[in-house]
Amino acid sequence: MYLKYCLLVFSGIFFYSTVLISQQANLAPQNFVFSWQKANGDQYEIPVENNLEIQIEQQRVNRALMQILLKSVLKSRDFEAFEPLQFSLYPRAKDQIAKLEFTILGKETQVQELTYYFRFDAYGNVFNQLEN
Repeated sequence: MYLKYCLLVFSGIFFYSTVLISQQANLAPQNFVFSWQKANGDQYEIPVENNLEIQIEQQRVNRALMQILLKSVLKSRDFEAFEPLQFSLYPRAKDQIAKLEFTILGKETQVQELTYYFRFDAYGNVFNQLEN
């Protein structure tokens, strides 16, 4: 009887630990590439430099980056020529800062480089755009 009870407890601990291991979150690495596709089919591989002091799950960082790209496309008003170049993530007191460098076509079809800064939190929520 004692052996059956020990076997039952051991199997329960083993099952619980395998569930915990399988649910372990993937954290965002220091440098990675974010894949993005515009509605017109243009695909981009955007390098991301992660300088954050706290560890955030990769999925939450991706969520924030997607929101930032969508807000930036809308604000730039140049959907066709909008081309993201790079993201840089920086720590701040409560929230984090994302720096997006991108290009659009300016006057007389000149390529114009712009930089937008956005504030986001550890859950992937993007707040207001910061002034440069």
